[in-house]
Amino acid sequence: MKDGQKQTDLSRIEIFEGAREFISEATGLGFQCIIVSDSHPKYVNTIVKEYFGNVSALSLADKPNTLNTLNFLRSQNIEILDSNCYVLGDSWLDIELGRGLRVPTVLTAFYEAKNLEIRDGIGDYVKNIKSGSTYYAESYDDILNILRNPLQNLLCLEAGCRGAVSYLARKPRPDDFLQDKSLTAHRILARQSQGECDKYDIREKYFEFSRTNRSTELLFTLRDSVIAYIDRILEDRSFLWHIFTYVPDKRTTQPANKMGELFDLIVELVGQRTASWDCRSIFEWNERVNSSTRRQLSAEDRRRFVRNNLILQEGVNVNGQNVIIIDDNYTTGATAEIVAEKLRARGAKNVLFIALFHLITPVYSSKLCPKCSKRLQVKINRQNGNKFYSCVLPRYKGDGCGYTENIV
Repeated sequence: MKDGQKQTDLSRIEIFEGAREFISEATGLGFQCIIVSDSHPKYVNTIVKEYFGNVSALSLADKPNTLNTLNFLRSQNIEILDSNCYVLGDSWLDIELGRGLRVPTVLTAFYEAKNLEIRDGIGDYVKNIKSGSTYYAESYDDILNILRNPLQNLLCLEAGCRGAVSYLARKPRPDDFLQDKSLTAHRILARQSQGECDKYDIREKYFEFSRTNRSTELLFTLRDSVIAYIDRILEDRSFLWHIFTYVPDKRTTQPANKMGELFDLIVELVGQRTASWDCRSIFEWNERVNSSTRRQLSAEDRRRFVRNNLILQEGVNVNGQNVIIIDDNYTTGATAEIVAEKLRARGAKNVLFIALFHLITPVYSSKLCPKCSKRLQVKINRQNGNKFYSCVLPRYKGDGCGYTENIV
């Protein structure tokens, strides 16, 4: 039916409970609701007419390609960047479409997919999360709360950079890992985007944190955002945590000791909240290491690199202890896995790994290279934070010619 090869049988179409009420409430908030689907018009239009009345619908959208959606919106007299617009959807196709349109996105999780649907992108939690949605919603009420309170529903570090307070972190994996009644949990506090993204994108803060001229204001924003999440941890009495630590920078990293400096700022406020945590550095890098995790090509290479070079200090007793460890970036989760592995080998019980930023999927711009007509990607100059368009070369995992153009 989705392909228009068979007549749409409405008796086989199930509408989520609360869907029509959600459309009504969103409309009452001033939003114009539009359905964007890759399916055939005979399928989409039949369902929309039966269940959603006057809602506009685009079929054969070819998500995440933005062109069809932009043309449709313009036919509806909507200029997307002049509007308060969101893209809602249940797969990476929807999220990458929204990021390509440069608007906030909501990844919905109203159900658990029974099968992985490759064409629709449904059921692959890690790929959907890595696509980099602005928000995550498990119900229509969650979405309405987001529409009413957009800043307070951002990830806590992204909210902090907007002068708001949020307690939200995100799971980069579908479930926390439980082994022998011991928990390993991964959490991320912001996105580090590649390419197009929404107005809440703070990738420039990630690069600023890695520069010698990073501002004191940024360090305090990072500190306060981490503390907001720690406050949420302290409210949850399911676990009593004992050790708070961090993944240190290598001796060759510039600026030197950036994570240690941030950790010390955080600890000042942790001490005001709980006197029971043992806050200190317990890991160190092999002095002879001359590479970085970022330069390793695969997740397995990253695991091997961290396993061979990151050392849990001799004499540190973590036996039976619950440990929280913080790091600056989360790419594949390899560092988080090996840190937990090393702690468990010494008898640690529960491990919570918190990363400031999560490296999300690259999304290309609709702007084409004037030299080779390939789609350009938005990049950031690590040294000064300026944005530019790049026709990404093959050695940087692109297929372009290397053309660049500054974004004014």
